[in-house]
Amino acid sequence: MSTIAVNKNSYAVKENSGKKISMKERMRKYFEENAATIASGLLFMSGSASAYNLYRSMR
Repeated sequence: MSTIAVNKNSYAVKENSGKKISMKERMRKYFEENAATIASGLLFMSGSASAYNLYRSMR
């Protein structure tokens, strides 16, 4: 068990599960969780769609 500081006055306990996740797996999980934001941001920069309406429909 290891302890990490959250701020000056409080601490949180983070338990080590022993299993490390690969960088590829972490990136895949990140893109799955943030796909709507990434897609609407790219379309906003290209100007090809209403990014806000797309983001609302994808969420």
